[in-house]
Amino acid sequence: MIKKLLSVIFIVVGIAAAVAAVGLGLSNKNADPVLLSPPEEAKLQVIGMMDAVCAGDFTGASTFMKGQPDLGVNRDATDAVGVLIWNAFCDSITYELVGECYGTEEGLAQDMTVTYLDITSVTAVLKERSKALLEQRVDEAENLDDVYDENLQYREDFVMGVLYDAAKAALEEDAITVTKTVTVKMMYQNEKWWIIGDKDLLDAISGGVLY
Repeated sequence: MIKKLLSVIFIVVGIAAAVAAVGLGLSNKNADPVLLSPPEEAKLQVIGMMDAVCAGDFTGASTFMKGQPDLGVNRDATDAVGVLIWNAFCDSITYELVGECYGTEEGLAQDMTVTYLDITSVTAVLKERSKALLEQRVDEAENLDDVYDENLQYREDFVMGVLYDAAKAALEEDAITVTKTVTVKMMYQNEKWWIIGDKDLLDAISGGVLY
């Protein structure tokens, strides 16, 4: 009799537990998945991508992204001013992961903060600085042949030298950094976690120059 009673009790408890589990599942059916043990590989993907970005290696950073997109960053240009500002941007980037990976409907996500040079804080003042410096250099010039060509136009090397020095001054005196919180989204494909290069992420790792 006692064995039969205990058997009935266990059956009732089992049914109750099952009902509770179903009820809990239904009440949380719209919640994001919860990871009991976040995959370390996914976190390492984010770290690998960001370490490449901080090194200015956007080709390397692309290898961690879904589809390995061509990020279109080519810094072998002859525009010394553009290269100067871009290198300053790359040197300014730092990042910090926030918390652990967590589940989403698409796969996984990892929050992080990214700090970088606000490129517009430099470019916004470049015209004014260049104009003032140009006038100063013309006034100080001992040989006008260093300033004007045979058509009495400003020499290109003279103008570019002024622009470069104005950019250096802007980087030293006007540049500010910004910190942005970004959610890095990842999906699992071909036995590997891949980072989704959405607009928020690309803006954060490029200062808004990648699209």
